[in-house]
Formats: sequence, structure tokens, C-alpha cells
Amino acid sequence: MASRSKADSSKRLQLLVSSGSLVLLILLWLAAASQLRSERAAAIEAAIRENRNRAAAFEQYVTRTLETAELAANDLAHVCARHSAPAGSSPAPAPAVDPLGLHPLLAGVMVADASGKVRCTDAPSAPANVASDLAFRRLQAGPTDGVILISGPEAASPKLKPLISLTRAIRTADGRFGGIVVARIDAERLVEFNKGATNRPLDLISVIRLDGLSLARRQGSQVTFGQNLRGKRVMAEQAANPNGTYVGPSGLDGIVRYFSHRRLEKYGAFVTVGVGEEDVLSGVRSRSRTVYFGMLALTLAIIAFAVSTIVGLRRNDRATEETNAANRRLKEAQRIGRIGDWEYDLHSGKIYWSDELCRMYGRSPQQDVLTVDDASAYYTPRSQELLRTALEQAIETREARQCEVEARLADGDRSFRRVRIVPRFGPDGKVATVVGTEQDVTSEKEHERLRDEVAHMARVEAMNAMAVTIAHELAQPLTAASNYLSSARKFVHRQGAGDERLVSEMLEQVEKQIGLTRNIVRRARAMIAKRTAGAATACLPEVIADAVALVRMVSEHPEVEILQQLDPASRFVGADAVQIQQVLTNLLINAVEAAAEGEAPQVVVTTRSMSDGTALICVSDNGAGISPDLGDIFSPFASGRGGGLGLGLSISRIIVLSFGGRIWVDRGAKPGARICFTLPLVAAGTEPA
Repeated sequence: MASRSKADSSKRLQLLVSSGSLVLLILLWLAAASQLRSERAAAIEAAIRENRNRAAAFEQYVTRTLETAELAANDLAHVCARHSAPAGSSPAPAPAVDPLGLHPLLAGVMVADASGKVRCTDAPSAPANVASDLAFRRLQAGPTDGVILISGPEAASPKLKPLISLTRAIRTADGRFGGIVVARIDAERLVEFNKGATNRPLDLISVIRLDGLSLARRQGSQVTFGQNLRGKRVMAEQAANPNGTYVGPSGLDGIVRYFSHRRLEKYGAFVTVGVGEEDVLSGVRSRSRTVYFGMLALTLAIIAFAVSTIVGLRRNDRATEETNAANRRLKEAQRIGRIGDWEYDLHSGKIYWSDELCRMYGRSPQQDVLTVDDASAYYTPRSQELLRTALEQAIETREARQCEVEARLADGDRSFRRVRIVPRFGPDGKVATVVGTEQDVTSEKEHERLRDEVAHMARVEAMNAMAVTIAHELAQPLTAASNYLSSARKFVHRQGAGDERLVSEMLEQVEKQIGLTRNIVRRARAMIAKRTAGAATACLPEVIADAVALVRMVSEHPEVEILQQLDPASRFVGADAVQIQQVLTNLLINAVEAAAEGEAPQVVVTTRSMSDGTALICVSDNGAGISPDLGDIFSPFASGRGGGLGLGLSISRIIVLSFGGRIWVDRGAKPGARICFTLPLVAAGTEPA
């Protein structure tokens, strides 16, 4: 009953923690979202308010600029009226010399009479008559009191800044049309309102005529002129509300901005000021990211607290069961892997065996405490020495050691064990105990022995097949040597002039032929010799040379050319020379037979040093290639030859794998076939074992 009550209490506490955490998180996220919405609205409101103020200030600046130009032009018109010659009496316009007419704002001035004749100007290249000018005709045609016509920005040359012209009519005392006065100003002057100030890249001010032509536009620090905005949203917004504010994409670059514009009725234009939405909301977005990251961290912390609390409440119920299950799994894993472990206490001299190790030696799990002498009695004398040495080295070097030993079981059987020894340290930093694992590798050793036997049998079988051919090869140099000896004997008996030199040459040829027979016999003996794989070192060029020589002796296709392309950096490999020679002989014989079926038959043996510390050896031919129907050609009895048993490549794979390499078919090689295998490289200069 108490246990059930405790379980119910735990469930109620878990429910309280989870529901309370959920409610707290919902309230915190709602508060954060509300705060961020308020900050966003405040930022937008402040930006719009600031934008309206800037638009009003910009309107005043542009108005003052245009009015100043207009005032200077009007004064020039009065001066010209006083100093100009009567109409038709002066062949050239008078220069504009009035100080006010040469105001720094003006880039040019011109005054023309009612007939269009230019009476006064500061431009030597000005036209003599402007009667055909569109602005002149428009002002001449109707009532134009107070109307100022502004032209589009124009530049006399690409190197000069664009100018705009302000044109107004001159009225005589009786109100009739008396001509025009034109003031030219630098278009960039219109947007110097914020020149020198710190402008953000997306800040925009511009002056636009009511027909959609941009007189000047400054974005950040870049000034442009003359863009056509007809049909754009800015023109629709201006027409609907001459002094309004809106948010939307710019008509030229598509960037979303908050715009405020104000119309200049007198000049037929309006000013607009824009600030990028990204700039307005950057602070809010940065703040939002900070808040969201903070809320995320807080959420994770609350969730972690709730989860850890609930897990902690449940962990107590599962602790004992999980511990027992772990112990069962460990014992099962040791049983399957035939691995036992032990611990040696240096102070007490006791050795503690695991249950599996006791079972491996036929002991009861209750007999798990042994002395050093008790444990040593299970090993052969040689193995006792190996264990003692490995143990002393582990304690002395404070590093792990490994050895392989032979154990004697209670039933008299032998068992091979791989032992790994690891020191453990006490509080004083010294080795206090030594732990070890012991794995039964008897099956592995037996497989290794069988593999060597199979490889040896394959070599013997190969030599049986090559015996007749080798005998034939021996007969040739022996016959040649006999012939040379017969010739030498004749020269000795004759003892004629120069015979002594001929006898010497004959004997050299005899020695050469005997050397050939010696090489043939040496290679045959090396091939047939029974050796086991071990930590040997082979000189790869010599192994390849011997294999090529053997194949050339036994091959029925002397027309096949065998080439060698060897990398000097891949000279020595960690492998048994005879077994690698057997692999190469198998591959070369297959390659020669495949290449012999085609034209210009050729077999190439290549070596290359790889970045992973291995040597890559490849045998390729230009024959018909390997049929896909063969499947895995390295499996036993998979042969592509009519008389073959299919063991050669299978044995080759076993040999290569035993030295830590791999072997495969390069399917990308065209034409013909290409088989490659790798072997571990050893240090340069290491001599073969």
C-alpha cells in the first residue's frame, strides 16, 4: 500500500511539474511577443514622424534654392533692361556682369526679349534667338504670371554635371509678354540638403517633376539624375495625397521604404524622402533575435528542469533493473566474444577473475580469486615469460601492453589467448592495480594455419603445372652451355693464333648460361617453399621482376608484351615476398591469357605510393575485359577460364587481406581488365626479411 501511495504521489508530482512548466512558458512567450510588437510599432511611428519632419525641411531647402535662383535671374532681367541696346541695334547679346546675377548658386543665366532674341547671357555659346524653344513658346502663349518652368537635367558633355533650367516670363509695365529670363543651376544642388551628414545606404531623397521625371536623386552618398517614374507607385501616391506618407517598394530599386512627400505647386514638382524599412526595423529585429534567443534558452532551461525532475523521479524505479540488465548483457557479450577480464592488485598480490574467464578455464565462478602462481600454472613456460615481461613493461612504462600466449586447460587441450594489459593508478599517481582482458583466439590461429596450408598447396599445384615448361626452359641454357664447352675444347686442342681469346669468350657464355639455370631453379624453389605469413618485408620491384620472369617462362603466349611502370617511392612493403609473388603470378597469367586474344597484346604492371601509407599495385591488360556474368571473381570456383578451378583469385584475396591490404577489380578501366591491390608501405631503406 505504501509503495502504491508513493507511486501515485510521484505521478501527481510529475503532472504538476509538466503542467506548471507549460503554463509558465506560454505566459513568458506571450509577454515577449507583446513587448516586441510594441517596440516594432514604436520604431515605425518614430521613423514616420522623423521622415515627415525631414520631408518638410527638405521642401523648405529646395524651395529656398529655387527661389534664390529665381531672384537672381529676375535681378539680371532688370539689369539687362537698363543696359541693353534697343531691339535690333546690337548684333550680339550683352554679357551678364551684375554681381547678383552672378550669384554662386547659378551655373548660367540668359535673358531674351519678346521676339526671342537673347539680350543678355553669361554663356559665349548661347543661341542668338530662343523663339523656337518650348519653354519660350509656352510662356508666350498664355497667362503665366508666377509660373516657373523647370527643365530636365541636361549635361553639355559626359564630364560636366547635369544642369536644370528655371524659366519665367518677363512682363512689361502694361502687362504684356516682354520675354523670358532663364536661370541654370547644378541639379545636384537640389539634393545637397543632407550633404556631409551620415547617411545610411538605404536613405533616399529626391526631387521629381509632376510628369514623373526625376530632377535629382540621392541614395546614401550616390547622386543620379533623369530617371523616368511615370506610372510608378510614387506618382500615384503623390496624385492622391500631395503631402502624404506611405510604405512600399521604391520604383527604381524595389527596396521597401517609408516615404514622405510634399508638393511644390509653384514649380510643378515635389520632394520625397525615404528611409529603408530594413534600417528602421534593424534595431527591433536585433532586439527580437536577442529576446528570442533568450526565450529559447529560458525555454530549454525550463524544459530541461522539468525533464530532469521527471526523469529523476523515474530513475529510482529503474536503477536496479537497469543495473541487473547491464550485467546480464556484459556477461552475454563476453560469452559470445570468448573474452574474459581480470584485475591484479599489486599490494595484495591477488588476481580476480570474471565469471566468463573462470568458465574459459573450467573453474567455478566462486573460484574467482587466485594467486600469481595459481594463474601462471595455466600457461606454458614460454607464455609465462611473455606475460611476466608484458606485465613489467606495463607497470614500468605506465602504458598498455599486449601479447599472445598458449594456455593449458584442465582437460589437456591447448588454447591460444590474446592478452591486453592496462595499468591503473592510485591517488598517489603510482600504479596500484593492473586490469586485463583475455580473448580466446584458437579458431583464428587455426584459420591462419589452414590459410597457409591452402596457399602452399596452391603453389605446389602451380609448380606441378609448370614443371614441364621449367624443364624445357632449363634444357635450353644447358644445351647452349654444352655447345659452348665443345667449341672451347676444340679451340684448346687447336691452340691457334687468337684461340686463347675465343676460349675465354666461350667460357663466359658458359657461365652466363649456367647463371640462367641458377635463376630458374631459385625462382622455382622460392615458389614451392612452404612459409607462413608473418611480419616480413618484401622488396616490391624484385618480387615483380621474379613474377614476370616466371610468367614469361611458363606462358604459351610469348608475343604478349609485359611492361613495368614502378614508383620508386613504393619500394618496400610489409608482406611475405613469396606469397605476394604468388598473387602477382596469378594476376599476370590471367592477364596474359586475356590479352593474347587481341591485337598488339600488352600487360602492364604499375605501382604507386598512396597518401594513406599503402602501395597500390595494379595489373592491367588490353584484352576483352571481365564479363559481368562472373559476379565476384574472388570467390572460390569463380573462373573465367575453361580449364581453371577458380581458386587463384580467391587465394590471392586471402593473402592480400592477411597483410592488411585489399584487392578489387577496377571496373572503370577500358579497354581490357584492371585488377588492383594494396599493401602497407614500410620505411624506406628497410631490407627484406
